[in-house]
Amino acid sequence: MLYRSTTIRHPSGVSLKTPLLVPSFSSRGFRFDKKDRSEIRDVFINTAEILTDSMLVSAYDIAHGHLPKPERFPCTPFLTIVDSGGYETGADHDFSSIYKHAPKAEAWSLKQLQKVLDTWPARIPAVFVNYDRDSVGQSLSRQLTNATKLFSRYPNQMHNFLLKPTSRCKGLLRNTVKLLEPVVKEFGAFSIIGITEKELGHTMLDRMETVASLRGILDKAGNKSPIQVFGALDPLSSCLYFLAGAEIFDGLTWLRFAYAGGQCVYPHNYGVLSAGVEGHDDFIQSKMFSDNYSELRKLQLAMRDFASTNNFAKLKPHENFLHEAYDSLVGRIGGGA
Repeated sequence: MLYRSTTIRHPSGVSLKTPLLVPSFSSRGFRFDKKDRSEIRDVFINTAEILTDSMLVSAYDIAHGHLPKPERFPCTPFLTIVDSGGYETGADHDFSSIYKHAPKAEAWSLKQLQKVLDTWPARIPAVFVNYDRDSVGQSLSRQLTNATKLFSRYPNQMHNFLLKPTSRCKGLLRNTVKLLEPVVKEFGAFSIIGITEKELGHTMLDRMETVASLRGILDKAGNKSPIQVFGALDPLSSCLYFLAGAEIFDGLTWLRFAYAGGQCVYPHNYGVLSAGVEGHDDFIQSKMFSDNYSELRKLQLAMRDFASTNNFAKLKPHENFLHEAYDSLVGRIGGGA
């Protein structure tokens, strides 16, 4: 079976069980004040204290003051994933983006990323993501070389290699994965293998197949490093990619939408139904963040239970749909799941 629950171990001694649903913070898509500071800073300060297992922050936002310096974080979960800034400075949008306008990006470079990582407090266990801003279109060999060179500076942290499409693959990882076998042994140097949801394919089944193909190639090479799908934290997509073999999921949907009934809904409708017609917007937003995090925790436990029982009833309320989707994936890949 492709789906699984494993344990990831940080060099500091911290261990976390997968599947892992990782709340993310990013300045992209949020308002900026007159001092060009993103409102995500206040959101982070007001919500981060409820996070215990994990979270994802961007080195770009730390460097530009949109998030506090790590030594001033309001909390330190067991594990912090430090993204490399490609999302904040890139032109592509994830599927949950509300507005499709170009991001307000400031200068960003590998040296600026290294400055953030070089000063990262040793007391905060972290996963560093490689600098992927210029990786699209590069050969697999070049991507691997650049990531290995960067990670060699930080032996005491975990490393996430974010795989990007090569020039031959028309912007799709589903095509890139087909080229992995000659170099797959080199992936053993990385703690986690990252992929971006939007680059996986043009249909959900295509994207699931890409995840399954990557998982199969890694397994064949004896590489048990978990796969992380960047930008897929909504309850339905996380379950679908989990069934295909991914184990770590992050995204901003928990800040953009309300989780209700196993899906994402319009926040103000959720607020009216959960807090009444007199509920203040600030209260509704705070309640939504807290409720969403609780839903993520429940789903995380349900996914782990499913991995040990193979009982789709654990994945309510969409257990029948998810079972059918899994059967479709198995049929697509030839019954190898």
